[in-house]
Amino acid sequence: MEKIRLYFKAVALILSLVTGFFGGLLPHKAERYYSAEEIAAFTAKAEAAYPNGMIIMIGGKFDSDETFRPILERSLAHVGKQRPHMLYVPTAAYDNYAGTDAHTARFRSAGCETDVLLVSKETAAAAAEKFAWADIVYAEGGNLRFLTENWAEKGVYAAADAALRRGAVLMGFSSGAMCWADKGWDDTEPETFRIIHHGPFFVGMGKDFAYYDCAGLLPFCLVPHFDSINWRSYTYEAETAGYPSVCIENGAALVYEGGRYSVLSDAGTPTRSVYLFHPARGIRFVNLRQDATLAAVADGECRTLRANG
Repeated sequence: MEKIRLYFKAVALILSLVTGFFGGLLPHKAERYYSAEEIAAFTAKAEAAYPNGMIIMIGGKFDSDETFRPILERSLAHVGKQRPHMLYVPTAAYDNYAGTDAHTARFRSAGCETDVLLVSKETAAAAAEKFAWADIVYAEGGNLRFLTENWAEKGVYAAADAALRRGAVLMGFSSGAMCWADKGWDDTEPETFRIIHHGPFFVGMGKDFAYYDCAGLLPFCLVPHFDSINWRSYTYEAETAGYPSVCIENGAALVYEGGRYSVLSDAGTPTRSVYLFHPARGIRFVNLRQDATLAAVADGECRTLRANG
């Protein structure tokens, strides 16, 4: 019976990739879900949280110099310095660093000074010092469990919060995108029979998913790779989650800048997008490319609820 249920789920998820889950490609304005007063109040709340900072959350791809250029230019324009400081943080990659990587090379070519922070091998004081030095922080993808354990131990969450407050750019892909949000959902658990990305039936043995508490700079659960069948299965989790979820496809990125949201696309996959789920408001599979301001309203609503206990 469990196998049959998974087969039906896999078929539904495959159809959702083709159709944008029926309503996903249609415009959904904030006015459909919130009153004018709520939109104004919640948007102001989102803008007041980190008025000077930027977060760029990449679902995947943007892996060539050409496709990464819009993200590079967007971050440099935000910083507005002649020679910005860029910090590369490969924690989710188990701090494996061979002395060079594409990300630091791109930023060096753009005139940045670069440094690397191996969180699991540094003291908390050293981690805080490097975050304080950085204008741009790039978190590598990989294992979110390893990242959250080490960032919690070394006080990186507080350092990230301080960096964002003074106007730094925080970015990354996959686990390096999830880490800035309230929660992430990653396939780090032992293998089980579940929906997987590969055919012919898209069910089989694969690593199970789990939630991880992250930096909490943005009040969402963030899920990358949302054009993959196994990651698309988060759709069913999102329906019962007690908080909004943002799901980013490979080839798309969500940008938060001073409380305002926008969507970027890899030039090779221009239709890839970002989706918002907030079932408490009736928001399901809403394409943020149509109206990214809806993310700011949901953001401010969550921050308001937090502040009110």
